[in-house]
Amino acid sequence: MIKKIIFILLNSIFISACRDSVEVDHSYDDVQYYEDNSQTGDLIMWGISPELIIKTYVGAKQNIAENTVLSSPFLGQFPINFEPTTHISNSLDNIENVADFENPMQFNLLLNQAKDIPINNFYDKNHKNQVKVHVQNFSKADPLYFKYKQTPREWINYLISHQYVKYEDSFKKFDLDCYSLNFDSSIAYHCIGRASDQYQTEFLMKITKNIENQQIITTTVETPLYPNVRVEWRMTRDSLNDWKVVDRNIWHLLSIWNVSQYRK
Repeated sequence: MIKKIIFILLNSIFISACRDSVEVDHSYDDVQYYEDNSQTGDLIMWGISPELIIKTYVGAKQNIAENTVLSSPFLGQFPINFEPTTHISNSLDNIENVADFENPMQFNLLLNQAKDIPINNFYDKNHKNQVKVHVQNFSKADPLYFKYKQTPREWINYLISHQYVKYEDSFKKFDLDCYSLNFDSSIAYHCIGRASDQYQTEFLMKITKNIENQQIITTTVETPLYPNVRVEWRMTRDSLNDWKVVDRNIWHLLSIWNVSQYRK
């Protein structure tokens, strides 16, 4: 029981930084929340970090779900194979800072030629062809996050060493290395894969069961390409075989949208 409690605590630290604590100054000073008033077709320039500054036209935002007020800067909803216009920065550009730790920049991708899926602030399991993408600057995270921060492989090795998972029970699925937990948990299993950013960054994927026995995928990537930025995307377990398409198009879009002078 004690091991299980420790595991849950460490898992919560790994998944997200603790809140309501003293800020630590790593980069991107005086981060403030930017209230998103953008509309479909607007040309925006949003600063997420020094290495990631987005300049593009806002995608579809017309179909916002009833009684929904978007809680984060929302770039729009795009088909999975969307090809954006390339922009360059100039001296007249006004960079609006959206790098708020609590409210990451978001956009949605649509699979299987889906259209007109309602937009809201949470993942709706009924919208099986919708992928929700969060891009978050975590440079202002609680110091505990940086103290206990682990790579995906370190996290899996921790689970194995404490017998939360059994290495001999690991399995391959769609080029992912997956590990089932050996006790009752909302997490069905963890998987490790490699993103299609230029560093082929190793990522952690969780497949989580909810009370209605739906399975949701949450994939978290932190790449050297954008230091102190976390890219997280969420979709239904039914779309797991599409993970490479989703991953590839996320990194492609960020690359085309990015006009930072520090881009690699």
